[in-house]
Amino acid sequence: MSLRALVPWCLALLPPLAQAQAASAPAPGWNDVAPILVGRCAKCHVNGGLMGPAPEGYLLVSHADALSATDRARVVPGNPAASELIRRVKGQSLPRMPFDGPPWLSAEEIDLLERWIAQGARDANGQPQPVPVGARVRLQGHLGADGRLDGLPLMSGGRMRVDKAPQPGDRVEVRGSLDAQGQVLVERLRRR
Repeated sequence: MSLRALVPWCLALLPPLAQAQAASAPAPGWNDVAPILVGRCAKCHVNGGLMGPAPEGYLLVSHADALSATDRARVVPGNPAASELIRRVKGQSLPRMPFDGPPWLSAEEIDLLERWIAQGARDANGQPQPVPVGARVRLQGHLGADGRLDGLPLMSGGRMRVDKAPQPGDRVEVRGSLDAQGQVLVERLRRR
């Protein structure tokens, strides 16, 4: 077989090889994302940070702090789209973070954070974390014609309160809680 005939065959193998390598890559853990969160976010999200007390009491200096659902969940293991942390660094929830941006986090940094959450928000030992079932959430974004929030499926939490008649395309705020699969059970939906 000539070299000319081998080149297309070799090139055809590259995408499957790249996918196989990505699939076999270890799931990111706290040690992988801590440099981003501590380096870029903990300037403010620490006791005695640039803004004094941590904004909304949310600390980002340890794995336990980042996953704390004391007042509400900001990281939903297994569901980055329902995680306020991701929505803030992408600018879906306002204000966009880091608050002193731009520069914002790079696409690679955001991708790493999303993969970390999607694969269970693993701790430093590589252990995936459980969904904080029943934890409160507060998310912002744009309501789609399909009733999703920026593509995130929303589930009715039973009695759902709707304020200010939101329409598709409107910027909205969703308040609710998490079910066992990390889905958002909406209790309140309002136009912002």
